[in-house]
Amino acid sequence: MKYYHITAELKAPLMIQQNRQAYASSTLDYIPGSSLRGAIAAAYLRSGGDAEADDFQNMFIRNPVFFPDLLPMAGSEGVSRVLPVTAVSCKRKPGFRRTDGKKHGVRDVLAVTAASRLHREPVDKTYWVCPNCEEDMKPFPGYWNGDVTAPRKADPTLISHRHTGIDRATGTVAPSIFYMTQALADFHKPLDGKEFQPQCLSGGVFLDEDQFKTLQQILEIPIFVGADRTRGMGEISIKPVETDPPEFDVETWHAAFTKKLSLWTDAIPSGTFFSITLESHTILADRFLRPTSEIEALEDPDIESVMKIIKPVTIRGWHSAWGLAKPDEQGISAGSIYLFRYTGDDPEALTERLNLLSAGGIGFRREEGFGRVCICDQLHVAEDIL
Repeated sequence: MKYYHITAELKAPLMIQQNRQAYASSTLDYIPGSSLRGAIAAAYLRSGGDAEADDFQNMFIRNPVFFPDLLPMAGSEGVSRVLPVTAVSCKRKPGFRRTDGKKHGVRDVLAVTAASRLHREPVDKTYWVCPNCEEDMKPFPGYWNGDVTAPRKADPTLISHRHTGIDRATGTVAPSIFYMTQALADFHKPLDGKEFQPQCLSGGVFLDEDQFKTLQQILEIPIFVGADRTRGMGEISIKPVETDPPEFDVETWHAAFTKKLSLWTDAIPSGTFFSITLESHTILADRFLRPTSEIEALEDPDIESVMKIIKPVTIRGWHSAWGLAKPDEQGISAGSIYLFRYTGDDPEALTERLNLLSAGGIGFRREEGFGRVCICDQLHVAEDIL
């Protein structure tokens, strides 16, 4: 299996509805893995492919590819990442000051929150005050490039389309019918540029050699995704490029994290700390298939759950082949964080176990992009405000 960076360039505006209500046509600002998977499968079948063929079965059924969410890019290179829920920034001038000196910076509050949770003491409120203007710091959601040395936030451009109703009898504009739909624009203007550029989204995926060949053949034909395709929307151009898979060093991350913890407490428990950040919405269930917020893949007497900072989400979808809505699922939102402490004496086994989670994800419907994780996010251990 090799790791590929997928870049999708929008050739037309894109709309993927947040819900199934026609009166609330707001779009997602990314392409879910389920939509990407459906679009590629539809393109294969539209070009005359057979659903019973070995290449289709190897791609979607027997050994399904874990298609990723494609997130707006914060630049021209790299795989975009979801900002964790512990990222905060000034409510007056939010943003990374390392790449835009006019912004007041971003900091991560996982360590100070963990220190408060470990010793059941009040959280240090001064850490939620902007050091520049002394205003409150608020959650800073969205997407970024994942580089703590040169952090950049992705700000996708959204547009609104205005529509009127048509009277079927006269073929003219019907009175009192006016509505708007939102879409992800096929262009954006970078913060450091004057010219408009094509809007791109990115993600990472593991493919074997046969799957990569099949994907290359499918990508030779136009790919359409999302709603309102009959109105010229939803065309994308996808390019996969082989690159190095995500890497992490648990011991180095633990050393940096305990250094931050020591700023607020001297009594740090023994063991090795590591974090898991959800890079996409995740569907977790216990052995009775009841919704849960626990990661059962890490149930081990040597692994202790220190804390979790999570947000619930209702996951909806539409099955185009069946023409039916998918059942609603209760899940955990992207950006949620789990902090663990390893007390065992086999760090290599821990690293191997976490590598499997990083490559394969957790939970259900992983082939649709759910359950992707980031191990030991470097934003949690950044020493200063970024």
